[in-house]
Amino acid sequence: PSWKAQVVSVLRGSQLDGFIQSGVQPPSPFLAPKKGKEDSKEPPKPNPDYEAWVAKDQMVLSYLLSNMSKEILGQVNNEVTAAGAWAAIEKLFSSQSRARVISTRMALATATKGTLSIAEYYGKMKNLADEMASAGWKLEDEELVSYILTGLDADYDPVVSAVTARVEPITVAELYTQLISHEQRMEIRAG
Repeated sequence: PSWKAQVVSVLRGSQLDGFIQSGVQPPSPFLAPKKGKEDSKEPPKPNPDYEAWVAKDQMVLSYLLSNMSKEILGQVNNEVTAAGAWAAIEKLFSSQSRARVISTRMALATATKGTLSIAEYYGKMKNLADEMASAGWKLEDEELVSYILTGLDADYDPVVSAVTARVEPITVAELYTQLISHEQRMEIRAG
């Protein structure tokens, strides 16, 4: 997901993100004959918009190819357009996504804080949620909050009770803040 976010933001910022959209088609390679000259023996004239489009497309393709790992590059280096490369990348990752979703859900369900700090535990859970998103299954905050709360030990029961008693759902960021505060209070008491 982070690679995709970086690539898409660069392409959007350069106003080139249309080149990776499915179904994108270049303009006609030749200009349409002028009215009344359809039967002319003149050769068709090249369309300058087509050449400009191909140049930009190849620039985007080059950017994509130069910003991927060798393993992925080996899977998509036969593509001749940016949209083709992007579709191949998405297909490559979507074919693996079902298995990733199942294993990541299992990892989320069985994760525990253990000896990790809250920052480490939160980072671990956030990474697992990011993996789900990259496989096409974005978790809602409420679901991720449930996974995070489930993996906490008894020291965090006051936070768990407070969060579950709330009428309004809590965001993941708010939960993180509460957990960090609780961890700091526990350290002060212990210390």
